[in-house]
Amino acid sequence: MSKPPPPDAAEQARRVAAFWNARQRDVVTDAQGNFLRHPLIHAYMSLRAFGEIAGQLDVVVAELRSRTQPGDRVLSVGCGAAIKEIAISRQLPDRTFVAIDIAEQTIERVREQLAAQGVRNLELQVGDFNDLQLQPASYRAVLGLGAIHHVEALEAFWRAVARGLTRDGCVIAQEYVGPNRMQWTATQIAEGNRVLRDLVPPYYCVHHTRVEPVPVEAMIAADPSEAVRSEDLLPTCRDAGFRMDGLVGAGCALLQPVLNEQIMAFDPRNWDDNLVLARLFQAEDELMRRGVLGDDFVGFVARPPA
Repeated sequence: MSKPPPPDAAEQARRVAAFWNARQRDVVTDAQGNFLRHPLIHAYMSLRAFGEIAGQLDVVVAELRSRTQPGDRVLSVGCGAAIKEIAISRQLPDRTFVAIDIAEQTIERVREQLAAQGVRNLELQVGDFNDLQLQPASYRAVLGLGAIHHVEALEAFWRAVARGLTRDGCVIAQEYVGPNRMQWTATQIAEGNRVLRDLVPPYYCVHHTRVEPVPVEAMIAADPSEAVRSEDLLPTCRDAGFRMDGLVGAGCALLQPVLNEQIMAFDPRNWDDNLVLARLFQAEDELMRRGVLGDDFVGFVARPPA
């Protein structure tokens, strides 16, 4: 039996929107299994990237303060429930923020929240950033706060961003750049299974005892956009002529396959739990120092083509 043809762009966009509209109705449930939400994971990534414990949004705000001026417009792509954008816009009330997302029900709900909270410097728009349409030189900065790895049409995306940025503008991004569709490498699987066997007691393994990538077909069925071309994010950015002002790595090529969907078993207030995490940090750091694993998460600042 032949495979069915891939969905057309409109159908795929509809499925992505439906997925995120449903998932973002309950922010707490959505975040529950996300290993990035654990404060010790956050501290580990921050130490790798910056050499100190700094809030990731605090870093974004600091970059915006130094690279934009009062009155400038800032675009954030893939805002979801706009939790990050709301926090940033409150810290920079003299800038104007525009945030777009494909999940129209989520956007409508958050618009009502913004009106009730009196947030006036953040505008929410429904849009598909696989078909990003920006007026020339309309933004001083474009933010990618964990959403650019959902873009399939990366080449067109970077062209649109380059068009929409002012000549002295920039992209500020914190992104997953690991294997496409989270199809873990043979090394990630082998090392992940080793540490699950040797370093993680079985009662923490509430979701999996072995590292196995979710089949591509299941990934596409759930969310066709998830990590669709994550490996190509940085290469296509550079190929589009963007110039890197800074690039920092935050690791997690071992931590994500091991801990995702079971991080809820680790209580941040329990130091036995934290000791297990510290041993995993040490294991990943050793693998990275030996060149066995690289960074699956990065932060970067890039300027548009000259």
